Parts: sequence; C-alpha cells; structure tokens
Amino acid sequence: MNLKKQILFLSAMFMAVVSCSADVEVEDGNSLLWKIEGNGCKPSYIFGTMHMIEEEYFNMSEALIEKIKTSDAIIMEVGGMPNPIDAMNMMMLDSGTVHDFFTKEQMATLLEFMDKELKTDPETFHAVYSNMKPFLILQAISQGFFSENAVSYDLNIMAIAKQNNIPLIGLETIEEQLSFFDAIPPAEMADLIMQSVENFDDEKKETQKLMKIYAEQNVEKMIPVMKKQSPEFMKFEDIFLTNRNKNWIPKLKEEMASKHCFVAVGAAHLFGENGILKLLENEGYTVTAVSTN
Repeated sequence: MNLKKQILFLSAMFMAVVSCSADVEVEDGNSLLWKIEGNGCKPSYIFGTMHMIEEEYFNMSEALIEKIKTSDAIIMEVGGMPNPIDAMNMMMLDSGTVHDFFTKEQMATLLEFMDKELKTDPETFHAVYSNMKPFLILQAISQGFFSENAVSYDLNIMAIAKQNNIPLIGLETIEEQLSFFDAIPPAEMADLIMQSVENFDDEKKETQKLMKIYAEQNVEKMIPVMKKQSPEFMKFEDIFLTNRNKNWIPKLKEEMASKHCFVAVGAAHLFGENGILKLLENEGYTVTAVSTN
C-alpha cells in the first residue's frame, strides 16, 4: 500500500472511530441517558435505571456498556452490595415483632394475601418476617409484580464495574437507605402495606405498563405512570425522592470535577422540577439527552 493509500485508510479508520463514539442527541428529551458538561466538570453521563425489569424489556446496548467501561468511576445509589450479615442485622426490629404494626384484622388480611398471592404460608411468614422491619413485607409485595426471569440494570452495572476494575461510588449508604423507611410512622407504614395488598392487581398491571414505557424511553409518560403505580408512596415523595436528589448534588459535583463519571440511579430521580437533571442545570451544568444506541 503506497503512502497516499495508507493516509486515506488511516483517515477512514479515524472517522469511523469518531462516528462510533459520538453522542447522538435526542431532541425531544425522551431518553434515559443524559450527558453532563460544563461548570468545570469532566464530561459525564447519567442513566436512569429500573431496579427490576422483565427480561423482555431489558436492553443494555453495546454503546451504553462502552460508556460504562470507559468511565473513570461509576456512581450509584449505593456503592455495591452490603455484607449479608450486616444487612440482616440492620433490617431487624429493635424490639417487639412485626405484628405490633398491624391490627388483628389487618394481620389476618395480610396473611391471607401472602399465602394466596406470594405463596408464603402463615408459618413461613412468621419465621421470616416476625422480627424484621415491616418494609421487607412491602419489598416482597413489590417483587410479586415480577416473574422469576426479571433482571436488574443495577446489578448488571455493578458487574461491569467489577469486571473492569472501575471504582464504584455510592451516593448514600445502606444505613441511610433503611433510615428512610424508619422515618415513616408505624401506623402509616402499616397503611402503606395494606394499601399495596388491596391494590396489588392494579399496581401489578401498572408495573407492566411502566416497564413497556421505560423500554420505549418515553419519559413524558413515565413519571405519571410511576405516580399512578404507587400513589401511596407519593405521600412520602420528599423522603424517597426530593430530599435525596438534593443531597446527591454536592457529591456528584465533587466526583465529576476530576473524573469522567457514569452515574446510574433510579429513573424517577432524574426528571421533574426537583429531579437531578433540573438540579444540575440550576448549578450551571449543561445536560443533554443522548441516544443509548
């Protein structure tokens, strides 16, 4: 190959690499992936996850994986999986039993539901949940919306971090996450659980709808469906979303000042007036929706 052909060949290869790595802007903003620039930060990305999703709706593209692999640090809600024994200890009640949260009528209804819908008979329920904080019951009900084939974006991203020796940074600790549930008064926690029992079929249908909308990255429809899926949680939106979003901004600013970061948090945290994207804009950053493909 003569010199001219070599130059043309190398130029073509260079342009191919550039075109493959370039971000494609999503003009209508309907994307789960956003680029963060400006305000003295290293260009970074933030991706809205769905903590559990059916396999048919799961799509982690090669382009998305490449952005994760080439980051200096991966930032998630919690920096990795906690020690199982420590986590178990943190989930146990300090005193009393889970029965103390419910009336006799509520407990009878709950036991019947757990047996019928989640295949957890009363004996198993007492063995598993009696000494545990009641939010675990709420978690079990939520898991009932999904099949055994459900997967997790979060766990997949953690695995990529481990395989590629990329530092994994947590925005909060598991203790902090558990404290959000502790902030809910016992009677209101019982009401949350009983509402989930009563509305189980409807919330399961809304979850199926949400997964489809999430897979389509239809942001405009996503938030209303999330609120409709769990209206009882919207009462505590400040605890579970707004306050956390605001607390995360200083940490994100600190990390992005010196690292190309890939941030992955629940999609509900990204959007709206109190969402992370708007809060970053308020701090002087430019956020741009880009394609995941």
